[in-house]
Amino acid sequence: MSTPVSTVKPLFSASARLANVKPYALAGVFAAREEQHAQGTDVIDLGVGNPDLRPPDEAIRALEEALRDPAQNDHQYPPFAGLPEFREAVATWYGRRFGVAIEPRTEAIALGGSKEGIVKFLLAQLDPGDTLLVCSPCYPAYLSAVALAQAEAYEVPLTPRHGLRPDLGAIPTDMARRARGIVVNFPGNPTGGVETPAFYDELLRFAREHDLFVISDIAYCDLSLDPAYRTRSFLEFDRDRERTIEFHSCSKSYSMQGWRVAFAAGNRDAIATLARIKSNMDFGVFIPVQRAAIAVLTGPQDYPARAAATYRARRDAFLAALAPLGIPVEPPKAGIYVWLPIPRSEPHGGRSSVEFAASLLRATGVVVAPGTAFGAAGEGFVRVALCQPEERLREAAARIVASGFRW
Repeated sequence: MSTPVSTVKPLFSASARLANVKPYALAGVFAAREEQHAQGTDVIDLGVGNPDLRPPDEAIRALEEALRDPAQNDHQYPPFAGLPEFREAVATWYGRRFGVAIEPRTEAIALGGSKEGIVKFLLAQLDPGDTLLVCSPCYPAYLSAVALAQAEAYEVPLTPRHGLRPDLGAIPTDMARRARGIVVNFPGNPTGGVETPAFYDELLRFAREHDLFVISDIAYCDLSLDPAYRTRSFLEFDRDRERTIEFHSCSKSYSMQGWRVAFAAGNRDAIATLARIKSNMDFGVFIPVQRAAIAVLTGPQDYPARAAATYRARRDAFLAALAPLGIPVEPPKAGIYVWLPIPRSEPHGGRSSVEFAASLLRATGVVVAPGTAFGAAGEGFVRVALCQPEERLREAAARIVASGFRW
């Protein structure tokens, strides 16, 4: 007599929702990095977008004062949507930075990092089987959030041919009609691609034509590497907040990534949806951290300009040291990354971006992120994070030049 097959679900098996999510895209890179460390290799990590700059002094002072001030107990639960003063600071920042009027009570919300806000918003907004247009290559959290919502991501490729902006006209009409929304990120992670007024005008027309909501991520908006370029907010175009929610973070502009403080602004119904899911999942951002964010959002904006100048010098140092290889790379106009094509000629051509990143690490001790970690359209590239001092970036480039890889 045969033994019946057990249909009992294992005690800690993943839900269908979690099973739909791929393993963290850079986990293999990190594991290989640690293996090289263990072997005594002097590893130069250019794989993670983790700024090494210290936050502004005013943020540290405001945090310390809030922690020590006995007159107000900032150690209690924070308001779900953020302090009223924080949301006022967001409105002030939008008005000063972009000339956009935000109603702070209903059109702004505090977040524990923009990743938290984006993931929760998509969980609250998408039903299983829905479709979201995602410009790719992209910040991996977009694809993970869609998968957690058991929805479908249709990846709209960003290619150098189209200036690293999506070709909206190439999206199949049936897909555009089926989709609920579209995610755009300018300046772009990982590509460094930037928007134009003409593109944002086209995007608004496209969104209205197909009744799409627009998720705009401007996390790198203050880090211009080209004096002639200044990031725009999509809310400058959708001025009535008709169909837009926009996310920004203190992580890159103010090097406060470990503090986990960000915000969303835009359509009041979208903000209400986000507030509703947040109130059922968390208690918001620690109040002293909000006070530190208020200090940098409403204070002088010289820190982001200094940070941008640092990243500009690093970009230039890295690319100058890499120049002997003749790599066809366009210097990024913004952000903290270089989007580097991988070798296509023999003897090093024909590899995937994952294979190239692994080979580069073994040969040089330099960690880069394979392009496919950021979506299918990332194949053929690797991302280099400018989060090391200039001398380490020059050393990384010198190792690559000396390694024998040829483009």
